Amino acid sequence: MNSFNRSATPSVFRTLFVCLLFIPCFYSFGNAQTADIKIKDIPADEMTTIEINKKTKVDAKMEYQITEGQEEIAGDPAPLIKDARLNWKKACTEWKNETKELNKGNQVITLSCGSMKCTTTAMETTCNSTGVHKIKIKL
Repeated sequence: MNSFNRSATPSVFRTLFVCLLFIPCFYSFGNAQTADIKIKDIPADEMTTIEINKKTKVDAKMEYQITEGQEEIAGDPAPLIKDARLNWKKACTEWKNETKELNKGNQVITLSCGSMKCTTTAMETTCNSTGVHKIKIKL
């Protein structure tokens, strides 16, 4: 006859499973790291401050300089003010795209075309503005 008891098999597997779950927990307790720091020859008669820092690569600060600049943005002249405004919007979009193309390393902080001002001379309207940008430069 077969002496293997099938009703005991699930409990054996359950016990084995629970043991396998808790073994890594006990192992991690044994591998905890401690910091042994010994301080000798520090006079106790004066006020003393002891500071311990552990620097990581994330803590290292990158030094940047933020520069601001301005540039004149002008659209092509047009006989109608509506067309002159559209020309200025094109010029503004082109200026932003050119600046973004030169943006290596995510250096551009802000880009603004500024407020549009239109002037009419000799039956042609020209719209222009002063574009402003802020760029961070790694030192």
